[in-house]
Amino acid sequence: MHKWWARRLGSVFRSILLYSVAEDKLQGWDGRPSSLWKLYSENVDLGGKVVLDPMMGGGTTVIEALRLGCKVIGGDINPVSWFIVKKQIEDIDPELLRDSLVKLEKDLGPELRQYYQTSCPECGETAEAIYYFHYKVGLCSKCAKVTPLMRSFFLAKSPNSEGDYVICPQCWNVFETKNARKMSKCTKCDNKFIPTDVSFSKGRRFTCIDHKCGNSEKIVDSVRDSGKFREQMYAIEFYCKHCDNSGSKRLAKGRGYKASDDRDRIVLEEACKEYQKESQKLPIPDTLIPLGVETKRALNHGYKKFSDMFSPRQLLNLGKIYRWIMQIEDRNLKEFLLLAFSNSLKYNNMFAKYNATRGFITDIFRTHSYSPSMSPVEANCYYTSKGRGSFTAFVNLVIEGKEYCRLPFERVHDGESMKKIQFPRQKPRKIAENYQELMKDADVLLRCGSSESIDVPNEVVDVVVTDPPYYGNVMYSELSNFFYVWLRIALKDRYDIFEDELVPHEKEVIENRYQGKGKEEFIDGLTRVFTESNRILSKEGIMVFTFHHKRKEAWGALLRTVLDSGFYIVKTYPVRSEMKASTHLHDLDNIVYDMILVCREKEVDGSSKSWKSIKSSIHRSVQKMITQLKNEGESPTQADTFTMILGKTLELYSKHHPQVMVNGEPIDPEHALETIDELLGGL
Repeated sequence: MHKWWARRLGSVFRSILLYSVAEDKLQGWDGRPSSLWKLYSENVDLGGKVVLDPMMGGGTTVIEALRLGCKVIGGDINPVSWFIVKKQIEDIDPELLRDSLVKLEKDLGPELRQYYQTSCPECGETAEAIYYFHYKVGLCSKCAKVTPLMRSFFLAKSPNSEGDYVICPQCWNVFETKNARKMSKCTKCDNKFIPTDVSFSKGRRFTCIDHKCGNSEKIVDSVRDSGKFREQMYAIEFYCKHCDNSGSKRLAKGRGYKASDDRDRIVLEEACKEYQKESQKLPIPDTLIPLGVETKRALNHGYKKFSDMFSPRQLLNLGKIYRWIMQIEDRNLKEFLLLAFSNSLKYNNMFAKYNATRGFITDIFRTHSYSPSMSPVEANCYYTSKGRGSFTAFVNLVIEGKEYCRLPFERVHDGESMKKIQFPRQKPRKIAENYQELMKDADVLLRCGSSESIDVPNEVVDVVVTDPPYYGNVMYSELSNFFYVWLRIALKDRYDIFEDELVPHEKEVIENRYQGKGKEEFIDGLTRVFTESNRILSKEGIMVFTFHHKRKEAWGALLRTVLDSGFYIVKTYPVRSEMKASTHLHDLDNIVYDMILVCREKEVDGSSKSWKSIKSSIHRSVQKMITQLKNEGESPTQADTFTMILGKTLELYSKHHPQVMVNGEPIDPEHALETIDELLGGL
């Protein structure tokens, strides 16, 4: 229902919870995975069990624990996280959301639609613009020639043929060709070129459009000298219902591509003029972008405020929709529409790109970063019959989510086919204000603030299940500020946690050089959270969390944290971390598997163990893991294998710490991890 970075799979966390707390609650549970799997899709009730997630992020643990009937304590320092999880839990009649879309269309529909209309090149009728294609304009510092920072002149695969849509770099005509990787001839000016080979921008540099000049310069240097690049519209993807209804052979289901024309430029100009006139009356954030690990890239490209990430047409229409939402009196309805509006922002900005081979827009956070686009794509922010990104589509996603919350189901493969299993209707969840209310008649206690101190008694939690920050992998506060600055406008007068101009990061557990946080700060912060979790956890309880990282330093920091907070690692398991279709993982040499680490309170053990013997055990265990994964059709990479080695090292080292010996002397965690590279070569 809303974007959150590195959101973990509910199936994984439901399985973790079943393993962690179901053993003494369910008849027929014999400890075998096969018998647990049968429980996965049943209406399991673990009422009476209390689950804590001190770093809840997108709320996967919270939601799955509630589905199993547990009472849940969830916390996060980030107000955006808190708001997302709150709305995922709270109930609303989906019909109220549907009615709000009807009213929005009546109040603002024609006013918003006028800026997303174009002419169909096939029939001449008015068509619906789905996406507008722009390129950034660079100015050559040597000859002052205006240069389009296009990386390729391949626009998109043709939806109704084996050909490709391409752009002529000479006259900017959009036409179909058999193959964008081969020589093409423009249907308008007869220019011959290979669309995928023509490029004026590559990597961090751009080259002057004048071949005689041939000047090449860094993009950030040009921005520093001339300011943020302006954008130039050059093409449109559209939907024509007239061609769709008539069964046009040229347009597949009414969709097609065209070069922008005079009408399109006039519409854009009118939108820009209205924005200049109305901007001060619209609820648009005026917040400066702070310097950070991820924001530095945006700052280097000339973006100074978060509002700079949007075009005037986007700000005009988003501002109108937001103003309409803020006038709604029903607080709960207003907040659900705010959730949908906030989520729609990820597509309606000038950092969005286009997936040319698959024919759809990709959002600003296709990777966990701010990555300025040289060829940004502007979506229709209000409504589209086709395509992605409109506000109304995100309201419908919330509707779908709330219908699922009320009447959840599961799809399970029975060996032959997928079958849908329907669960009973769920009662609305009650959110507690404090621990006493949680234990009395509520279902969940949500906290926004540091989990270094949680106002609940000692030893009252049965299991801690969490997904802590992976050292410096994801800069949560920096990224979530993109949503926060918009949400704050509507929420600051109701919730104190939205009073600050930006997401608070002082207590954020992370490695971030711009926050002055390195390895020691990460260890110190996570140790305090884990120590507090240990205080709240029952003596028989376990703490389970997931982790992965490419750097041994991060694993060494994690091991120190576990040991210093009074735990040791009982067991580790590799598990797929994100969906196979994740854009963050697709075609990248990224780590696919998380390690699940199961921890218990450390007991004093006077026995010692040689580090050489432990390394032999690590080798055997990881070899067994890899064999099992391959038998299940998986293909762990070398990076994944190393992650498994690191996870197993933490497990076996922690069991014998501080009596892990080399030549009669104890070896500390960091030095132990430095010696395990050799294990990778033997696997």
